[in-house]
Amino acid sequence: MLKKFWTITILIFILVSLVGCSNVNISKNDQTDFKQLYEKSIQDQAPLIKDIKFDGKVINNNEWCEVGNKVHITITLEGACQEVDLFITPTGSGVYKEQKLIEVVTPNKNIAEYVWEVPQDTMVAFNIIAYNKNVGRRSDLYNVISKNSTNN
Repeated sequence: MLKKFWTITILIFILVSLVGCSNVNISKNDQTDFKQLYEKSIQDQAPLIKDIKFDGKVINNNEWCEVGNKVHITITLEGACQEVDLFITPTGSGVYKEQKLIEVVTPNKNIAEYVWEVPQDTMVAFNIIAYNKNVGRRSDLYNVISKNSTNN
């Protein structure tokens, strides 16, 4: 009786193993569906911020960027983008609530441009948020100081 039990158990185990490990073929249509789903998911993501330039020079977040009375800001993006919001925030601790939207720009062929008239004595953190539909990507913070600042 015990021998018969183990024989049946082994046969059931082999049968389950064979069925569970059967080769699954993904049809060409399924592969196309996966590709379409991936492409759609990319379209719904926030745009990638490739670089931000002040007067033609790429800015970085490791040093202070000194600017004149006017600065031409150029933002290069990758992916769908309907709007770019430009913000400044005073430097210091506990001042994030004083963040100010300075402009909303509509990009043209993944380039957003704006001429910022920099107030005297400006010492701020600059950043942007680039939007695709209702999904946004925020840039790093960039320290900006005006050349005409008395804080120099």
